[in-house]
Amino acid sequence: MAGLREDKKRQTQQNIMEAAKHIFSEKGYKQASMAEIAKDAGVGTGTIYNYFPSKGSLLLRIFSEEAEEMKGALDDPYEDEGDLVQSVIGAMHGFAEFFQHYPKAFWRELFHVMTEEVEESIRLRQGLFGIDEEMMKWIMFMIESHSGCFLVKVDPQEAAYAIYSAAMSDTMFYMYNESMNHEEYKEQLSRHIRFLFEGKIKSGKKE
Repeated sequence: MAGLREDKKRQTQQNIMEAAKHIFSEKGYKQASMAEIAKDAGVGTGTIYNYFPSKGSLLLRIFSEEAEEMKGALDDPYEDEGDLVQSVIGAMHGFAEFFQHYPKAFWRELFHVMTEEVEESIRLRQGLFGIDEEMMKWIMFMIESHSGCFLVKVDPQEAAYAIYSAAMSDTMFYMYNESMNHEEYKEQLSRHIRFLFEGKIKSGKKE
């Protein structure tokens, strides 16, 4: 019986998250309400707060699960013996897929919400930065494990930060450029990552 209750709770939580994705995509973050999400999920407004104390915590849970799926698709940085640059590009393309789950208008609004100095915005900002930090760590470990292929000494942490900064710059450009499609965004990411590695890899090593 306890197992059935737990299964039902997990299913209810999943229904709420799926409903939230739909409402966030359709109305944006600010216009979406917990009451509307609860109705779409087929639960009472009071019930939704038993699972998620706020709209921000619900969104963070969705992002965290999507980020875990993205991380699960990455190779172990210390076991990957393939092309370093292609591995990094592949990882950043996975990062780019994260931004295809919702319309550009949603992300633009969310970036604005994250700059507000209110408790919910601060928690949301900290949570999203935590997800980004995990991606930066993976890139850092990948570069560290391939240290022997560089012509010059490369600080893995600084390199990971440079790649992440370039990726975020490309992401912001994509978000605010309605004419840029997702494939063009990924191509731009690839070009800039290759540029950062250009001239730093030993002859005979794959870039």
